[in-house]
Amino acid sequence: QPYPGALPGAPVPVQAWPQAPCGVMPLYAQGPPPLPPSMGSFVHPIAAAQPHAADFFLGPLHSYGHIDDFGPPLDHAPVPPGWHEEEEERPHILSVDLEELDLRPEADHMKAGWFETLKYFLTLHPHSEEHDDIPLPKHAPKATIQGEFLVSEIHPPKEPEVGVKRVSFREGDGDVQSERVRQHTYVPFKEHLELKMDRLDAHLVAYLWGKKSSMRNEEFTLVGRAVAPLHDYQHQRKFTKWGVFDLTDGHRMAELRLKYSVITTPSAVQRPRAVEAEQTKVTLQWTPPASDHGSPLIGYRISILLDQQHNDGPQWHTVCELTKSSTPSFVVTNLVGNTAYLVDIQAVNKVGPGDACEVPITTAPCGPDPPSKPWVEESRDDCLNVAWYPPPSDGGFPVKTYRLKMRKILGASASTWNKWMGPKDSKAIWIDMGTVAASEKEQDEPSMYNAWVGPLEKTTCEYRFQVFALNKAGESEGSELSEPEYT
Repeated sequence: QPYPGALPGAPVPVQAWPQAPCGVMPLYAQGPPPLPPSMGSFVHPIAAAQPHAADFFLGPLHSYGHIDDFGPPLDHAPVPPGWHEEEEERPHILSVDLEELDLRPEADHMKAGWFETLKYFLTLHPHSEEHDDIPLPKHAPKATIQGEFLVSEIHPPKEPEVGVKRVSFREGDGDVQSERVRQHTYVPFKEHLELKMDRLDAHLVAYLWGKKSSMRNEEFTLVGRAVAPLHDYQHQRKFTKWGVFDLTDGHRMAELRLKYSVITTPSAVQRPRAVEAEQTKVTLQWTPPASDHGSPLIGYRISILLDQQHNDGPQWHTVCELTKSSTPSFVVTNLVGNTAYLVDIQAVNKVGPGDACEVPITTAPCGPDPPSKPWVEESRDDCLNVAWYPPPSDGGFPVKTYRLKMRKILGASASTWNKWMGPKDSKAIWIDMGTVAASEKEQDEPSMYNAWVGPLEKTTCEYRFQVFALNKAGESEGSELSEPEYT
């Protein structure tokens, strides 16, 4: 016979099935029979399934149990991301909507005495162990602990207000007899619960607890449990019925109606690119990720890799924790011209930042660095020969010319008396001495440049020099002043 959970048309494995009462899962010495491809495929759990009423009866042992009606299977199952196949730890949020619990007659042993009150609550625990290896709780959890388990509110059972009329015929005389049959006691929950998890476990285990209270004490009883898969999206985003089974003999104790879903962080953004580069800022654009993994995008996080001479090397710095909108563009500012950077773009949803997407960027060329500190290479015939070296960086464009400026202070000398009593820097006069063309082979063969300056003053005078480099983008800052030269 088709095994529990088999979809229409699914292949039936060649294996003998022992008979078992309806709703009670049989034990298998070698584990449950293999699932067909349609049920055993490893698919992403958060894709939206088509809403359809279903009865989801979950057994307590090897199998999840049988699904009475899940409707037709989806035409296209979403492709699982690569991290899912490798079981990478990744933030998730489990959302659960608890509707109500129908208690079956098998749970009558929980009825309270005249001096007691009886209430029920549920706890939900993610697990990855095999069904038989899932550990039972040693204590009744009191409240939800994020990352570990969910705990519902505690509710008393209620009697249904509507009964069901059963009609029967007596054979022979044709008499009709009717009787009012009372429906099962139920527990209304009407709760929404959310659990943050560092990774996605294989199963979600629901434990049903009963709490009896009296004037003297209170007693907690583990009534039963149900198990559902977290890696199968077809069971999510629609209300289903879970069979809650006794942990010792496998009797169905209750039926729990709920809806659950799992969401995680988005996949990586696509096609990142720099659409405009200036000297101090770069405009980035990209395409949103292929999947938000169950939760709409709320923005993007932008980080940049900077080398700040740390012993640990370059460090990532967050430029924007969350953009103000979900528009796929951002302007990175406060950059240095003609410099390469590495920028990381992450889509963000309710769970957190998604997969990284790194894109290299380079700012526009800028003016060169200042040339080296000039010096006086030679002095003769009332002239000075000033020399300097090219700048360490040309700013992205070749240096075309160098501009030489001379500063002189008339009456200044190298004597100690002059340093205290002679003219100060405020009396300095700046003179533009002209330009010197840069060598076309400067990048391949750095040269030393020099220029003759004269004639010099006949009286005592202090001379100092400064050099500027010029390229297509602009002029550098001035070099360091040369050491003073006196006449």
